[in-house]
Amino acid sequence: MSVVCPMIDEILLFHHSHLDAGYTHSQPILWELQQEYLTQVVTWLEDTVSDFEAGAAPKWTCEATEPVLRWIDRSPQDLIDRFFALCRTGRIGLTALRWHTTALADAASLRRLLDGKRRLEAVSGLPIQVACQFDVTGVPWRLADELIDHGVDFFVMATNIHLGRAAKPRPGLFLWEAPSGRHLRVLNGNHYTMFDQLLYAWDDSVERMKEGWTEYEAFLQSQAYPHDFIVLSSTCSPVMWDNAPPNPFMPGLIERWNREQARPSIRYATLGDVRRRAARIDDRDLPVLRGDWTDFWNFGCASAPIATGLSRRAKPLMQTAALVAKTDNERRALVRAADAIDLYDEHTFGYYDSRHSHPQAQTTELLKQALAHEGYELASFALMSALDNLAGNPTEDRGGDRVLIVNASDAAVDVALPARDGAFAIPFPAAERTYRASRLSYDNRPWVAYDPVMTSQKAIASLSPSSWVVRSAKGLQAGNANSDRIVHTSSDSVSHIRTQNFVTLSAVVSDEATVDNRYYKLTYQPTTGRVISLFDKTTKRELLASEGLGFFTFVRERPDALVDGERSAFYKRDLAREKYDRPCWAPWQPVHERATKVLRCAVEVDDGSFRLVRELQAPGALYLRETLRLDADDPLIRLRAEIELLPDPAPQSVYFGFSIALDAGWEAAFDSAGISIRLDEDQLPGSCRNWVTAENYAAMWDSLGGVALFVDEAPMVQIGGFNFRAPMDHVERGKNPTLLAWPVSNYWDTNFPRIQPGRMVFNYGLTGIIAPDLAEIARRARAFRMPGLFWPVTAHGREAGHGFIEPSNRQS
Repeated sequence: MSVVCPMIDEILLFHHSHLDAGYTHSQPILWELQQEYLTQVVTWLEDTVSDFEAGAAPKWTCEATEPVLRWIDRSPQDLIDRFFALCRTGRIGLTALRWHTTALADAASLRRLLDGKRRLEAVSGLPIQVACQFDVTGVPWRLADELIDHGVDFFVMATNIHLGRAAKPRPGLFLWEAPSGRHLRVLNGNHYTMFDQLLYAWDDSVERMKEGWTEYEAFLQSQAYPHDFIVLSSTCSPVMWDNAPPNPFMPGLIERWNREQARPSIRYATLGDVRRRAARIDDRDLPVLRGDWTDFWNFGCASAPIATGLSRRAKPLMQTAALVAKTDNERRALVRAADAIDLYDEHTFGYYDSRHSHPQAQTTELLKQALAHEGYELASFALMSALDNLAGNPTEDRGGDRVLIVNASDAAVDVALPARDGAFAIPFPAAERTYRASRLSYDNRPWVAYDPVMTSQKAIASLSPSSWVVRSAKGLQAGNANSDRIVHTSSDSVSHIRTQNFVTLSAVVSDEATVDNRYYKLTYQPTTGRVISLFDKTTKRELLASEGLGFFTFVRERPDALVDGERSAFYKRDLAREKYDRPCWAPWQPVHERATKVLRCAVEVDDGSFRLVRELQAPGALYLRETLRLDADDPLIRLRAEIELLPDPAPQSVYFGFSIALDAGWEAAFDSAGISIRLDEDQLPGSCRNWVTAENYAAMWDSLGGVALFVDEAPMVQIGGFNFRAPMDHVERGKNPTLLAWPVSNYWDTNFPRIQPGRMVFNYGLTGIIAPDLAEIARRARAFRMPGLFWPVTAHGREAGHGFIEPSNRQS
């Protein structure tokens, strides 16, 4: 049965810059240009108030608050007044969000994206009820509730399908059901610049526009597009697709079109105008779609793994520091830290020409990644300063014998501290001078001083929620507080290990060993460090599949250079196809390479812990070291990968994989911005299933239980198998799936770095789960990322005692 679609009567054209914080220019130049653009806009709109017939009089959409606020801070008041006068007459439209973000944003980051909205509303006296995100392929589900809570009732997406795809329906309107169950009206619009591309507007020809419109109208009919208007956007393409100034060449073309063509009429519109036009459609005539708008693009964060790791590690530090910070200086440092980390989360990571030899790529990548480093250091300063003040330490003093221990969370926790000779390891001996600056050193950061993977001895202090305690260091005893013990056993066999002078020498070595704690029995091969089995004593089942990758296995993925070793192996970009949402993904058979040789394997065992460290020779790597730690009293297996790659710009990804023993039909979930999301079930149609950005965890289970992977520095995960390929509608749920931590990738051909230099460290945790209690999994995963907080108390610092963190300090 054919569907009769309404005739399009009107094209609503919104004109904007498309803000990329970089990409076309270095970041400092970009912000200077954005400053110039808004001044040009004011003059241009004032000068064209009566130059064009109705519809062709230009309007401008400010798609983000940051450029406007920076412009206000540097502009004279009379110019600001003229700007807001144009806003009040509808010639300039304001929107609610700071910039175009990524799935790296957590709940606090999303809320901060709306801070500029409040300031602009206060200055202008105008409500801002529209928000937009352009280019990006998704946003965290929580954003829907944050927008509603902040008075936004219309959200516009303009996805770029390059290395992704758009959610459906597109173009179209729907009601997005937020996690709270409330509905947000969404225009799932075309990619930006589609007025220029689809209608060939850059040719400045009504005839060419007519050709383009005929083609596009036929496409809309084929898609059963149900509305009598369409929304398209324009920048200054093809000269400037991104970070574009106002385009004075366009109004005359629109005026000629409206004179010469009967339909559809074209009129400039702000997104506020679009909101009002869409409001004529009854909610009952729109589909309701529920779930996370899971992003495709954010795997690009794995192209800057060190900076991404610092950005992510800064977030829990900022959250904790906000609870204990007291001084103006600490609070100012936190504001600066948040600004830097939020800008790192913005969707632009580099220059459009991402060749590592390009000087502008080098500059934009350095400036981008510097944000994460600066934000992390400022967050570290604010938290250390707050701890030193809470400890009551004088600016200069001598070492003491007490320690401050803090639990900033809303649940009771056991805080681990480094121990030496059976007691807490005091960093400053009693006779030693100590200064505030010496205490605020790198090595004294609690999350550096105590390494949960490598620290041999630890002391445990149990704290109530939102509390602190000062105790004698000698009163904190190391070792297991209960009867839990690590039990290590091995079997011996004769193994030929080397040949010398044509004589084979043999030795008795262990070819299989087991490690037991209360929760697991882990079987491994001592000569190689390979984990053979992981038996969950709680669920009484084997967690590792007998075939597949095994446990925390290094895999390098790359195109086959004998077929096509370039990025075109998996994506052959064609703008003529992309503008009609036709995929450009190519079927490919990637090469998967594992480590080739064990260079060193060592085991450390005591009553309280087991640690397995191995160094491997691996393709593409200068250095690879893997560490596994199992504690007697902990159901979490801690894993660490340290890797340094060869400086190779050729496309590759690095994974650490697990083959999980689950029945077919297994389920999975991950979290994003504080919301747990069930794979497929809690995702919008067309959003990404191939991979996810996990804020804290990714979990898989069947009817008998399963596993949860906790992530720290590196958030990217592939669930079910090697899924870097054309977008999937759903994840296959076959028996014994693969779970892949995905810390490094340079697959992007633009905007993201192609070389990943330096020594990289990635921490993960793996735990068995009995049932999918996602709230409990998320709580444990957050605790995994949140460092235990302790601080030395100097001789004249706070005396022994305890107290509580004031709830008024909690971050909103």
